[in-house]
Amino acid sequence: MPLNIVGGESIWISASNTTQGAVDIILTDYTPANSWTLAYKFAADIPLSVDAVANAANTGWTLSVTGVQTLLFSPGNIPYTGLVTKEIESADRIIAVDDGSISVDASPMRESSWVAVVTAVDAAILTFAGNPNGSVAVDGMNVTYRSMADLIALRDYANYKLQQDNAKRPQRIARARFNVG
Repeated sequence: MPLNIVGGESIWISASNTTQGAVDIILTDYTPANSWTLAYKFAADIPLSVDAVANAANTGWTLSVTGVQTLLFSPGNIPYTGLVTKEIESADRIIAVDDGSISVDASPMRESSWVAVVTAVDAAILTFAGNPNGSVAVDGMNVTYRSMADLIALRDYANYKLQQDNAKRPQRIARARFNVG
């Protein structure tokens, strides 16, 4: 498993991946040939489970986590666990065979969810005079406010969280040169 990725980057552990190690996941005591299955569980904000696929020799697995799936990972450490499963005597046996964490850097394609909170609070501030006892709804969360101070406190907190998210993003400088002739 890689130690660090950028959100939106694929994870591909396979002998056919010659650019990133060219190895399958081999667990000598737990092979697909012996009816074991392997899945990786990622403890992200939106939990993710990815089934590994048996390799051609049926001696191990390949794992592919798509860029779309890792784009949903928030920046920070994402713990993972590899679990093998086999039905034995009418009951599933589940054994943890791998664990660790991946450090995820913010994707330049992902916008912080705190932007939506700041936008919703700004809209509530603009309409406060006509609706002083209202609520702000963002991403299924409903926050009730009773005063302008409540709204300002919520906006300050959302801006603080937004700044934290933005600080985790990789900084990019784009330079351009124009010839005037």
